[in-house]
Amino acid sequence: MVYTFYYTEGGDVSNYFLTSTTFVNVLYDLNFSLFFDMVNFYSNNIHMAGVYDKEYGPVLFHNTDFYALFTVVLTVPFCMLGCKSFLATTLLLAYVSFLGLWKLYQVFIEQFPELQKQFAIAIFFVPSVFFWGSGLLKDTYTLSALGFVTYGVYKFLIRKERKLKYLLILVLASLVLILIKPYIFFAITPGSLIWLFFDKFASIKNPILKTLALPVLIGTMATLIIFTMQFLGEYLGEYNLDNVLDKAVKTQQDLIRGEQYGSNYYNIGEFDASFTGLISKVPAALNMALFRPYIWDANNPVMYLSGLENLFVLAFSVFILLKVRITTLLRSLFSHPLLIFSFLFALFFAFSVGLTTANYGALVRLKIPGIPFYISSLFILFYLNKLRLWRK
Repeated sequence: MVYTFYYTEGGDVSNYFLTSTTFVNVLYDLNFSLFFDMVNFYSNNIHMAGVYDKEYGPVLFHNTDFYALFTVVLTVPFCMLGCKSFLATTLLLAYVSFLGLWKLYQVFIEQFPELQKQFAIAIFFVPSVFFWGSGLLKDTYTLSALGFVTYGVYKFLIRKERKLKYLLILVLASLVLILIKPYIFFAITPGSLIWLFFDKFASIKNPILKTLALPVLIGTMATLIIFTMQFLGEYLGEYNLDNVLDKAVKTQQDLIRGEQYGSNYYNIGEFDASFTGLISKVPAALNMALFRPYIWDANNPVMYLSGLENLFVLAFSVFILLKVRITTLLRSLFSHPLLIFSFLFALFFAFSVGLTTANYGALVRLKIPGIPFYISSLFILFYLNKLRLWRK
């Protein structure tokens, strides 16, 4: 209803659906050679968006837009099963994509069974997450894939349940992230390695061995993370670390010149791609991604709803900070491997989005993968603090 009656031009949702129906029409016509040309995004037979308008319907993405066209290909099965109905296609996709969030929920409640209701709120009932994460958008696929990646890491690497299905879940979900939004995979990888190493550290019972093992584990973990990021950089193209930093600087410079962002923009201030330049923008980028747009930043009904949600998130964060003192927060943070992973991933992802985005409309959609992890981390911190006070 929102995309039909509020966003009257439809935007990406309509483009994905209409292009998917074109792919389905080609399959219905049993024109498999054409279909494989369309799926082969680099085929010389496909040049311009809209080339199949007359016979099969519109192709609304250029063949160079790989991430969008891969999203279309993933949507084709849902469009076929939904008989080219927009409503049926959306419902089928929402149902299947929910499974990824359910797997994420299972990971958290297995570690903290006392927080079932709290995790349900964090993962299922945050309005921006279930709205932007359930329609015909890239965000639906990547949010679901993120849940499956977390589940695969937990089952296959943390719990050491070496079953083929868990490895397949991990590999396939990772591929979906890489082929649609590589920067999410780029963000989840170091967090997963940190989770794995701290899980190993937590399993050491002897306090002397723990003290001796900590610097070795930290050094090994840092080396492995750096090596992994460099290795992945060769395959992430424009989303490798150097290009992401350059993109952040370019976005900020475009903003200063007033290019392409219109009036619905924000500015975290000038910076360069150096380490000190990035560190100086950590507070502003985190505030931007986690708590903005504020209500007074809003200039349309959708933005007002987002501002209201962010007000609750900000209030809850302040409440946790007041209840859990800094010393207790740090002690609690490093007391559980899942909490370390969840909190660090949420903050790192929020920083990346806040740094590289300059438009509130894009921000409210791009930041949703980090929200369930951030709010879940706050619930865990509050729970561990209460548990510690009760034991005293």
